Amino acid sequence: MTNGKEQGSMLPFMAALIFVGLVVTGLALDVALLAATYREAAFSADVGAEAGAAELAPGGFGDEPKLDPERAQATAIDASVTARPRPRRTAVAVADTAQVCVSVTDVYEPRILGAIGVAPESLTVEACAEPRRG
Repeated sequence: MTNGKEQGSMLPFMAALIFVGLVVTGLALDVALLAATYREAAFSADVGAEAGAAELAPGGFGDEPKLDPERAQATAIDASVTARPRPRRTAVAVADTAQVCVSVTDVYEPRILGAIGVAPESLTVEACAEPRRG
């Protein structure tokens, strides 16, 4: 049996608990989305680096490398941007006769926590590849 003074005493506690639960859920979802954005940017960088390296040494066994870094650089950028296109994704490639390195920058926008003021974050991922001959 309770007296009249205790009625509704759990309401503020439950409201705070629900709020904290929603914030933690939002944080977990946004961290998962951040990881997915990073993974896709890394995939794009890998694809671009491998495409650029393949442009340096096309074909298979016994083919001589073409050693055209400018063409490899253009191919790497094109492959990185078109692998999984995103509106704000950019790619920069540096190529020489030995390797191709691609740097992909993507913008992560928090969806849930953005409502409480968490700002978008820029992610940069780098990948390098070398032409190989068999």
